Amino acid sequence: MEVKEIKSFKHYVEFTEALNYLGENIILFRGQSTNKALLPSIARSNPKLDTTNVEIKMLSEFRRTSHLLMNKQIDSDWDLLVYAQHFGLKTRLLDWSSNPMVALWFACQNEFKFQSDSYVYILSGNSSLLADINKSPFETTKTRILCPVLNSERILAQSGWFTAHKYSKNNKGFVKLETNEELKDSITQLVISATSKLDILKKLEVFGINNRTMYPDIHGLCEHLNWSYRNQLK
Repeated sequence: MEVKEIKSFKHYVEFTEALNYLGENIILFRGQSTNKALLPSIARSNPKLDTTNVEIKMLSEFRRTSHLLMNKQIDSDWDLLVYAQHFGLKTRLLDWSSNPMVALWFACQNEFKFQSDSYVYILSGNSSLLADINKSPFETTKTRILCPVLNSERILAQSGWFTAHKYSKNNKGFVKLETNEELKDSITQLVISATSKLDILKKLEVFGINNRTMYPDIHGLCEHLNWSYRNQLK
């Protein structure tokens, strides 16, 4: 995994602008406020635990009990995983975005982490890495990229994509993307300087990237107002 330091918003824009977005290239971005392993939520507590059967049971129960809450019919296991993931269910999916500004916002937006560096990860690939959605997500043999159906406002707002991970019997656990033999050379880590984060958030606000637009609901609006009036609350 290649590591680069980013000192300013302008530096980030210049770096991401220079990437090759043409043809079948797929370039995805993930922002993190801390330098944690690139693992899906279902594997973070214990990557060595095979959670496949538990995840299948959780998804089945979600399907059975969520109809009145969703007000929509979702038949595909892939689509249901995506929908459940965005509302907090632990799954084998890891969130990415096709929009570099979205990832930068997620990296910088935690007000309790302003004094420490943040991170944006870039995953470069092509269509050969896309998941076969005709197969069950629980039958995949390798970590793959999922281009989801836009079945929620959040996925649409965040230009959401995913990597779909699996428990590896050969490695006896879930493998971090940064150590995955097939993908590790396709990942770049951008270290976002702590001193630049507040200025970055102000510039992202100018371009319409904020809590209100990333979370297009009442929660997002309230968080946006907290941010906008933060100086008057001190």
